[in-house]
Amino acid sequence: MLCTTKPFELNISKLSSAVGASWPTLAKYLERMDAGSLIHIVRGGVGMRAVNKPDKLLLDNPNLFRILCGDANSGSIRESYFVSQLSLLHQVHFFDKGDFIVDDKLVFEVGGASKTDKQLQKNDCGYVVADNIEIGFDNKIPLWLFGFLY
Repeated sequence: MLCTTKPFELNISKLSSAVGASWPTLAKYLERMDAGSLIHIVRGGVGMRAVNKPDKLLLDNPNLFRILCGDANSGSIRESYFVSQLSLLHQVHFFDKGDFIVDDKLVFEVGGASKTDKQLQKNDCGYVVADNIEIGFDNKIPLWLFGFLY
């Protein structure tokens, strides 16, 4: 399911029924896979919501998509790459007015070359991270540049 669904569309109750495990058991599995660097749990929200419900589940390393997935979702690969490059030295969380907020300051929307900043709602600290572009401009940054942060 992580290979074929869009990152935000993953439904924990559907996943627990597909796996055939209860939500508490699945939560333990997910935490162990996160600790073993198989998946990355991107949390968001406040209070118990942030603790109990991961907002996005991504494969920890984008190379895993090529190994484990026949037909991977390109949005999942982009977001997995972005999170894998930043999470080593920064706190990355889900954000509702963009894809991610980094260190509680910078908001990023990750997408393809045609991605716009509409979802960022004119946020002064908002940036579009675009795949398939060579050079950035204005608040649009090429995705590949984040590889230099690792």
